[in-house]
Amino acid sequence: MTDRIIYEKEINMKNILTFTVPTMVRMVFISMYTIVDGIVVSNFVGSVGLSAINIVYPVLNICMALAFMLSAGSNAVIGKKLGEGKREEACSFMTLTVIINVTAIIALTALFLMWDEEIYMMLGSDEELLPYCVEYGTAIVMGGPVWVMQVLFQSYLVTADRPGMGLGLSVASGVLNIVLDLFLVGVLDMGLTGAALASVSGMVVGGIIPLTVFFNKKSLLHFSRPVWKGHEFLQAMGNGASEMVSNFASAVTTTLFNLQMMALVGEKGVAAISAILYLQFIFVAVFFGFVSGIAPVISYNYGAGNKANIRKSFIVSIRIVLLSSAAMFVLAEILDEAMVWIFASHDEALSELMIYGFRIIALSILFTGPNVFASGFFTALNNGRASALVSLLRTFIFEAGALIIMPYFFGIDGVWWALPAAEAGAVVIAVIMLVRYRNIYGYGKASILTKTD
Repeated sequence: MTDRIIYEKEINMKNILTFTVPTMVRMVFISMYTIVDGIVVSNFVGSVGLSAINIVYPVLNICMALAFMLSAGSNAVIGKKLGEGKREEACSFMTLTVIINVTAIIALTALFLMWDEEIYMMLGSDEELLPYCVEYGTAIVMGGPVWVMQVLFQSYLVTADRPGMGLGLSVASGVLNIVLDLFLVGVLDMGLTGAALASVSGMVVGGIIPLTVFFNKKSLLHFSRPVWKGHEFLQAMGNGASEMVSNFASAVTTTLFNLQMMALVGEKGVAAISAILYLQFIFVAVFFGFVSGIAPVISYNYGAGNKANIRKSFIVSIRIVLLSSAAMFVLAEILDEAMVWIFASHDEALSELMIYGFRIIALSILFTGPNVFASGFFTALNNGRASALVSLLRTFIFEAGALIIMPYFFGIDGVWWALPAAEAGAVVIAVIMLVRYRNIYGYGKASILTKTD
């Protein structure tokens, strides 16, 4: 069938890159939403505005945790059903997931808006930053429904063999976000409200336009009558548990970063770690994009019982992830001063603090790729338990633990080294889990050096 051509192609380096490069580029553009906000706000509002965005960020992580969980988890179920030849069941399940997720985010948004000031104070704000947090948070959180649809649809477009459309929408969203940021904040002087509205406008592009695909009955994936199947929905939640854990953990670790930097350096410290984490995520987004692209292929072949293709996908993926990790690290170290200048060209002290910190934190990029791949690989295989374990230890245990303990002994250097130390420790767990399941799923029967293309 031509509408499933990606799933029928030979598994080799060329075909996998052809399918995953659009999702990698897409994730980089998606990561630009908050980053562009940070750059524009830093230059037009100041470091106090940048600090406020980073304090609001954990709220966004919590709001989106369910979306990322169901996006990855339901996609694994959908891909498996497609591999089993159950296309209508796959479409019905996708529809059910979208309805539940959008309904849940509306309720969650209402709760955050009711207690926003109390929440921001708990997350590290003070009386000076609170008005800025409320200004940015109110506008950005109200965009929750379209943000959820963007997360879900970008993932489903890949499974529907439309990664190119996902890339095009992400580029359009990113460009619109940048243009509106500069116009609303830089020209109209709308401050943090303008930055939030620019981001939400970009989300509308990625969240609404894909409806033209999913309302089309000729699409490989399309909306159909939802049928409640509690066991499968719980399975999807379990499959995507690692993504939920990652988002909750990101909220926790961002808060810990903010609290530690506020205590050690003050408001400029929060601004510095905000910009550094934004920059680091540009490089890390490549790995999330790759996993998003390869996961439907793995799920499809798992559903079809094709262990040979699972093995080939694993071998090629490991090569790409390891090479990308080295390349992203080198690129980050080369571009560090230029990227920091974008955020802090007006503040020499802040710039020096950021350059020193970023050069250390960039070391984490070497280890993040294998960790993200291992977690996403198990999600694609419908093994939510293994995926969640890798993610839980990597984030809640290693990262949060390092941020609590290391600054106590090493001061601000402990903050900088916490992330590389945590990611390095998580690699050990990821390797152990991959070795443990290698024969069960069949991907360990050949060396990663085996020629597959």
